[in-house]
Amino acid sequence: MSKQKAVSETPPSPVYIFRGHVEQINSLEFIENNRYLISGDAGGNVIIWDMISRRSKIQFKAHNDGILSIVKFKDKLISHGRDNTLHVWAFGQLSNAKDESIKEESIKSEISLTDMNFGKDSVLIQVFYVEINDKRDELFIAVPSAKGSSGIDIWNLTNQKLIVSSIGLDQNRKTGYCMAIKIFPNNNFQNIQSVTKNYLILAAYENGSVSLWSITININDSVSNEDNVVVEKLWDRKEHGESVLSIDLSPNKQFAMSTSGDNKIVKYNFDEGFREEPLIQSTTVKYAGVAEVKIRSDGKIFATAGWDTMCVIAVIFYKTIYNELWVSNFQLIIQNFLRKRIRVFSSKSLKPLAILSYHRESVYALAFSCILPLDEQDHDKSIEEEKDLGSEERIEKHYLVGGGKDQRISLWEIY
Repeated sequence: MSKQKAVSETPPSPVYIFRGHVEQINSLEFIENNRYLISGDAGGNVIIWDMISRRSKIQFKAHNDGILSIVKFKDKLISHGRDNTLHVWAFGQLSNAKDESIKEESIKSEISLTDMNFGKDSVLIQVFYVEINDKRDELFIAVPSAKGSSGIDIWNLTNQKLIVSSIGLDQNRKTGYCMAIKIFPNNNFQNIQSVTKNYLILAAYENGSVSLWSITININDSVSNEDNVVVEKLWDRKEHGESVLSIDLSPNKQFAMSTSGDNKIVKYNFDEGFREEPLIQSTTVKYAGVAEVKIRSDGKIFATAGWDTMCVIAVIFYKTIYNELWVSNFQLIIQNFLRKRIRVFSSKSLKPLAILSYHRESVYALAFSCILPLDEQDHDKSIEEEKDLGSEERIEKHYLVGGGKDQRISLWEIY
């Protein structure tokens, strides 16, 4: 499929199916120039898959409850669980492990954050680094606030201190829970003295709204208290009639996508300075409940996943029209219409391009492989680390993976 058509006439098939989880899959992430795939499930288990051999490289239990998210950030692997803890792992320990049966006790988290008083509803986190000077940077996270789930707290993981709390906290409870967060540096921010850094937080809420917040951090002093942080709300848009379930940001930071419990997909086109309200594009799909949206690294396409509810209507229609074939084709019809779709769209026009049908239960996690120009790839690793990770074997294919309730991960190659 070299050209983007309206909807693919020939339904594609998955390239491969990863089997290894025994619980619902909640998180997927490609890492190390797509050399590995990380998956996390509802039982707290993590599997790191080798994308060349397509086998499990290592499995370990990261949490006592379900994995909410697991990401790699620089040399750290960060996992967040429903057990209300966040673990920061030294990734080298995992990547150098060769034995699939390696004992859990041999993998120790570098930092185990159990005393940071995350709210019980802090189900989504965003990780970012603040560069203090040429020799030092500090690791931060943004999470739903412990004081109220409509607010956002920012923590410094380096010293485990709260930097700013309750960003956007709504005492009147009109916005409801903060459902999703994306944080990114504002590269257009100008500061002559270079003592402040500006970050933008895109936050989605239970009432269907999306807001953009500006966070300016003074790095001249130790980044350890709210006096060094200035918070400003730039804009707010309510485009959904139901809770926003997922948001994603394009790699070039020019637009974002949101999906919700309704059947609407919304695109937010940012201005250069991010301060004006975004230009809105939207489209609708036939069935409500779009739980996940992901934008590919080139920004040209995006994918959504959730659940479809067309089985009963379709079977009744089929039985009415083709009653004589009912018995012999009943199983085929059920299998066909029970499959949960991953849908692929054009980012520019929002037109549907393909429907990927494999999963028979709801899909909760998606991930695209990241294809970057050579000058943007990670060149910070030592020669020894590069050799250990096998990162010289970069995978330059446009892969998409999906996983969910059926405990399987489907691998697709499209466009």
